[in-house]
Amino acid sequence: MIDLSVAIPTYEMGGVGPDYLRELFTSIGKQTFKNFEVCISDHSKDDSILEVCKEYSQDFTIQYFKNEEDRGNGPANTNSAIEMCSAPYTKLIFSDDLFISEDAFELIVRTFDATDCNWLFNGFMHTSDGKHFGRPMIPRWCDMMLEGRNLLGSPSCVAFKTDKFVGFDSKLKLLMDTDFYHRMRCENGAPGLIEKYLIANREHSNRISSSGVDYDYKINHPEGGWLVNKKELEYVLEKNKNTNYSDETN
Repeated sequence: MIDLSVAIPTYEMGGVGPDYLRELFTSIGKQTFKNFEVCISDHSKDDSILEVCKEYSQDFTIQYFKNEEDRGNGPANTNSAIEMCSAPYTKLIFSDDLFISEDAFELIVRTFDATDCNWLFNGFMHTSDGKHFGRPMIPRWCDMMLEGRNLLGSPSCVAFKTDKFVGFDSKLKLLMDTDFYHRMRCENGAPGLIEKYLIANREHSNRISSSGVDYDYKINHPEGGWLVNKKELEYVLEKNKNTNYSDETN
């Protein structure tokens, strides 16, 4: 029985996607924990991602799916990758990010086995070249998170019990992560935390998550404001207006 599924939504990313995926696969191949599968949902128009999967198919188990629906919709492709997962635990990571700790899988599985948490975050760093890492961060919950104040990190910092997944909202881009975090906590309680830096978020210009988003509304906060899309914000606040966290008491 597979203990951990690694869900990776992918696409060609303007031609750099295959190279990013190779770097991610290389970091996966270094993991000390070996009882895992990789689940790829590919939104590419060509076969460049498939060819990379073939290159690494002898190194670990890869489940590949060419997803031709909702092409360009990041949340929908992320959901597709997670729907492929068969293990009790799922680690999500975007294809342009990578693992920087060789015991990442081991720590995730061990944490779930030893605690009653249904989902968790891990520490992370940032990179622009996949080789040099900086700006280390430990995720923390904060006020106004649903409105887009995200101190938890990208979805690449998340792992969860597979049957507790609530799905990403395919109508969202900019707020897809904070909306997801809010709903996960409502359904599954507060997340656990691995304070070690397990992954690196890659900073580059080809990200699809915020492309085509009009930052037309500013939210003010004592610790610093941020820009969001007003239409997305109104949608998120309206659909979540009657929700609350199951781990909090009045």
